[in-house]
Amino acid sequence: MLNIGAKIKELRKERKMTLAQVAGDRLTKGMLSLIENGKAQPSMESLHYIASQLQIDVAELIQSEDNKKIHDVFMQAEQLSSQLKKEYEKEQRELKERELLQLIEPFVQSNSLKGTSYEEVRLLEIYLVVRYRLKINRSVEPFLPLAKMYENVHAYSKMLSCFSLLCGIAFNTHHYEQALDYLLEGEKYIDRYYYLINDLEKLDFYYNLAAAYTALNNNQKTEEYFEIALKMAKEKKVLYRLNDFYRFLCYLHCSNGDAEKSYDYLTKMKAFSTVLEDPIDAISTQIMTLAYTNQIEKDFEKTLSIQIDYFDVPKDAFIDALLFTNGEYAYAHLQLKQYAQAKKLLENLFVSENQHHPLDLGISYRAFAVRALCYFEEGDIVNAKRDILYAMDGVKEFKNSFDKQFILQAYERITH
Repeated sequence: MLNIGAKIKELRKERKMTLAQVAGDRLTKGMLSLIENGKAQPSMESLHYIASQLQIDVAELIQSEDNKKIHDVFMQAEQLSSQLKKEYEKEQRELKERELLQLIEPFVQSNSLKGTSYEEVRLLEIYLVVRYRLKINRSVEPFLPLAKMYENVHAYSKMLSCFSLLCGIAFNTHHYEQALDYLLEGEKYIDRYYYLINDLEKLDFYYNLAAAYTALNNNQKTEEYFEIALKMAKEKKVLYRLNDFYRFLCYLHCSNGDAEKSYDYLTKMKAFSTVLEDPIDAISTQIMTLAYTNQIEKDFEKTLSIQIDYFDVPKDAFIDALLFTNGEYAYAHLQLKQYAQAKKLLENLFVSENQHHPLDLGISYRAFAVRALCYFEEGDIVNAKRDILYAMDGVKEFKNSFDKQFILQAYERITH
């Protein structure tokens, strides 16, 4: 139970202040002594005065021990979450996630996270996300109340991140229409709380909307949200997320055979990559250069001459990047009828568990179709059918795209 008097006494002694010094000219020493010993309850006005005499915020006096513990855990959890965002190694990520779980779980078990403050809601969100990532509970239901809880504590920017979180869960199970529905529900709150929502959160949200529309092959809507984000970025002089938009649009226009637009976005990607000096962004730009050379320039010798710099790319990110680069190199070898070289690059082919968007998955499944065609050209029909059937099954629910068309044509060729 909160004992304000004892807290005042503790803080006064820490500061080596006398009763008279704290009482000042607004309270008597006797009254302050009664308050400290729990024999009198101070008014809110008196509490503000005592806090000013102690040179602290009044919240420090009225904060309960439980609230203090929640605050301390919140600060630790945010620090660990910040570290997680920069951690690409799977094993290290899991260690930090389990550390977060152990940190927050006692408060969940004691029903201390009721959502009465921002810190409580945020801790609950972190806890649910960690359990999801560790595959302890992969259900969407625990996440559904979070947005309303944030609204109740007036954390309007965090509401958007909740809808983006729901979108991500739907993406993981390839329910792209459901993902878009979550985002469209969240978009209503942008109109309602526009000036109370952080601009970076809005840009994140528009990026997710563009990604969802891309997954559903709605290029018009993808560009519409890109234009909204670009306008906002220019007005606010914020360039956050723009290179992610450029990457999406570059690949879309490559797939559609639009040389002018795809070149324009690739040029912008390269310029941003130079400025950002981020290894993940740099490797993404190089991969997109391979795709552009294959799909637009159709200069397959040039594709094979492009050297990829994996410098400073974390191990797990390197594995995923290698899948994409080898897929593009193998595609070029196939076009040049260099089947053995293509197969060599695709020896250890698999679809990464980190890939959930149809664009990324389509590229991965196209690599299986490339290998299938190589087997077919060499007369190995059994392995050709195995790979092409796997690729077909992977993209059967996807909207039409360059990669799906390639797989369909390969299937027709191998099975007829």
